[in-house]
Amino acid sequence: MKSANHTIRKSIMEQINNTTDLIGFGDKNIIIETAFDCESHYVIYAKLDYKAPSCLHCQGKMIKYDFQKRSKIPVPDNNFMPTVLKLKKRCSQCKDCRRVVVSETPLVRNL
Repeated sequence: MKSANHTIRKSIMEQINNTTDLIGFGDKNIIIETAFDCESHYVIYAKLDYKAPSCLHCQGKMIKYDFQKRSKIPVPDNNFMPTVLKLKKRCSQCKDCRRVVVSETPLVRNL
């Protein structure tokens, strides 16, 4: 038997997944992990991960390095409730020059 807490969490995730198109989560590299309904706002935990590009400095091969600390990004209101996206961004490091690059998404630039 499913608990009431599981049912609430499932309905929140369905709302979040349905509104990702409305909000503009057009980036397929954003993976939604969990969502929580606090009393005053929604919190969405997600991570941004994609294949590492070539190095901008030396054109060397980049490797996936680590994730940054979660960034708090305000998102347009969902059902008249403020929504916060806590996004982990992937870092990539060049094998040759050791420079580190953080992944970017147009979602952050648009908000």
